Amino acid sequence: MSMMNILRPVELNEIPEDHFVVIHPLDDAPEQKVDTAALGPMPMTASVKVSLMALRGYLLLMMLLVLYHVIDLAGAFGKHSH
Repeated sequence: MSMMNILRPVELNEIPEDHFVVIHPLDDAPEQKVDTAALGPMPMTASVKVSLMALRGYLLLMMLLVLYHVIDLAGAFGKHSH
């Protein structure tokens, strides 16, 4: 089988059922997108809520540490002994 036969356009009804077809997304028919505004809130278990609150606390702590470091570099806390 030559490379030209592999790359030529084919109708989907010409392809045997035991073969898979790869279609590039730009060549595929457009699909209906999910409307996320109509989904509503996602149900979460207690462990998920605790994990998300812990992540939020961690990120807040890291932001405060960065802010402290920037203020310290600016010399707002006075000279440190080295």
